Amino acid sequence: MTSQKVFMLHRRFFSTVAVVAASSFLFAACGSTDPLILSLKSSQVKSGSNRANPSSSQNAEGAKLAYAQDVSYSVLNELPDLGDAAAAWSVNPLKENIGTLKKLAVSLGLPGDVVKEDTNNFSIGLDDKTGAGLRLFVDVSSAWWNYSSGAVAGSTPPANLPDEATAIARVGQLLTDVGLRVKPYAFSAIKSEWATDVVGTLMARDVSSNLSLQVSFGADAKIMYASGPLVELKNAGSYPLITPKDAVKRLSQLQYGLMGPTSRSAIDTAASSPATDNSIPSPINVPITGVRLALMQTTLMNNSSILLPAYTFTNADGDVGTVLAIEDKYLSYGDSEVTDGGEPAPEPKPVAPGSPGAVPGPVVAPPSPVAVLDDVSAKKLIGRTEAEAQKVATELGWQVRIAMRDGEAFVLTLEYLTNRVNLTITKGFVTAVVTG
Repeated sequence: MTSQKVFMLHRRFFSTVAVVAASSFLFAACGSTDPLILSLKSSQVKSGSNRANPSSSQNAEGAKLAYAQDVSYSVLNELPDLGDAAAAWSVNPLKENIGTLKKLAVSLGLPGDVVKEDTNNFSIGLDDKTGAGLRLFVDVSSAWWNYSSGAVAGSTPPANLPDEATAIARVGQLLTDVGLRVKPYAFSAIKSEWATDVVGTLMARDVSSNLSLQVSFGADAKIMYASGPLVELKNAGSYPLITPKDAVKRLSQLQYGLMGPTSRSAIDTAASSPATDNSIPSPINVPITGVRLALMQTTLMNNSSILLPAYTFTNADGDVGTVLAIEDKYLSYGDSEVTDGGEPAPEPKPVAPGSPGAVPGPVVAPPSPVAVLDDVSAKKLIGRTEAEAQKVATELGWQVRIAMRDGEAFVLTLEYLTNRVNLTITKGFVTAVVTG
């Protein structure tokens, strides 16, 4: 696997949706001028009184060492001061999202009327056989669209791929044509042998968030896949920050954030080293040489969303990880399933092999897939519903594993399977795929 492919793999998982998967609510004392207290409940580490529960502590430790590796972080130089406070932003769905969906259909050359699938899902021009079509998910927290051309990748690289600058210009024009603002996005692009991929990161006052749109171009600069938010941001007040130095320890505490691609690459490299039956995984130390201010999305208890100030730590190889930067006194953890002196949580139900949370068994050689599985062929699952993607993958002889769902990153086993595809699910649809 080349270094570019490693970067692309992790970018897909964590640029769009690498977040603290949490439910939260806000409260403040009457008449108080202090920032509202954020009550968060991490989905990966038990919070509240469960922190004192031994079994929960063990589970949290296992989650923290997702690859059975002991990871620590070392700051190699003085980190810059990024200020005493930073703004949070509420995330709201655009009011004219159905109208925007119609405009997107016109710009993408997709005929048909808007079909209301259910309360939250709408579509235009869906083809159940190919997966082609335009979809929209709307709820109180956001609106999200995704498109698939339904095209199947060929055995040879596509011709006439656009260069990076042309692809970015095309995406900017698409947004303009449908009445969306281009200015809030910071664009980047990567051209490979098989596609030119554009990512637009949503910004707020020049601070990057983990909300983004993605567009993939194929032969003759045709848009093959695309997805993005239909939201607007509103200032939700300013929050005091801890220093970057004090925030480094939060990289090892999943209630604050998740490790980034550089840390995961270091773990992958260590785990791929030859081992004996009695060998113990070696501790991994990840250096930190820089930090930047960022915004991290969390979902509120009333199902609305907010972007909170965060720090993204870096080194020469890229992003190390992102954690919330708000002072602890403004972060409170909600009630958990087990309260002090209450009944213990029920024993977990059996989990299907290969699904998030399953205990890994012995690694066996996977059966040969019916269809060749690679990063290109796997893209045919993007834009489909989770059920559709599962069905198509099964018919092609591929194993499916959910790696992330609505911002919640699951702990995954390390073994590489040539017939397995890992899915990122956003609002019920596949928005990213990675093989292995």
